[in-house]
Amino acid sequence: MKLTEKIHLLQIDFEIAITPEKKLSRFVNVILIFADKITLIDTGVRGSEDKIISYIEQNKRDVSDIVSVILSHSHPDHIGSARLFKEMTNCKILAHESEISWIENIDLQSRERPVPGFYNLVDRSVRIDEILVTGQELKVADDVTLEIIHTPGHSKGSQSILFKEDRILFTADAVPLKNDIPNYDNYSDLMNSLKTIKLNNRYDILLTSWTPPLSAFAERINLLIDGEEYMKKIDKMVKENYNGNESEPFMFCRKTIERLGLPPFFVNPIVDKAFKSHLYSDCIKRY
Repeated sequence: MKLTEKIHLLQIDFEIAITPEKKLSRFVNVILIFADKITLIDTGVRGSEDKIISYIEQNKRDVSDIVSVILSHSHPDHIGSARLFKEMTNCKILAHESEISWIENIDLQSRERPVPGFYNLVDRSVRIDEILVTGQELKVADDVTLEIIHTPGHSKGSQSILFKEDRILFTADAVPLKNDIPNYDNYSDLMNSLKTIKLNNRYDILLTSWTPPLSAFAERINLLIDGEEYMKKIDKMVKENYNGNESEPFMFCRKTIERLGLPPFFVNPIVDKAFKSHLYSDCIKRY
């Protein structure tokens, strides 16, 4: 999908194997910037390279034109094909400092964040060539400047990217989707990042990893408000249910998921960790 002549959005479909019998259909967006060279933002899951390369060739370009890959954060559906593109093109890999350990050591990530079917989603570890910091600007074309905005919460080093001239903001997974799987590292950081995005008045199009482009003001603000309200609802339920001693693993997580009316397979270590961040973070009372 062309957002502008140079900025394109590509949807990558994939599945997460919750159990051998149950698979969850998902998709993730990646961004391609076509200039003298190509900049890729996120790489989808393992195996996404075929669709990305095909799209590049449809636009009369070659994969060897890729000079840099910006990773919004370290999770497998964003870094899945990064190592392959590095080997194919010798492109630079860029990410936030806080994401290095999980990008450069996927075995560590798998141990610390046991996503079902993890190794079906990510190819191999890849070395980071350049650290990105908030406020940094990258000139990827004469008329395309990217500004890095640190928006932690979903992960420590999650970054949003502002396309300054085109007034587009890509937030990756920084904005939670209502009734989607609770998947974040730190509740307080996430709420602060939502506020940062909400108060930013320098974009007209909002892009996330999980939605089509949102250009109408009502669509953009409703997505952010829904995300905030969903987080506040979770916060209330967590603080009501995470009390006392657990007589069995994930008992509190299960109770919270049931009260939220979410699917039972959401009960897992990642969601439990997200819920516990409500207890250990400073609550943002003003939300």
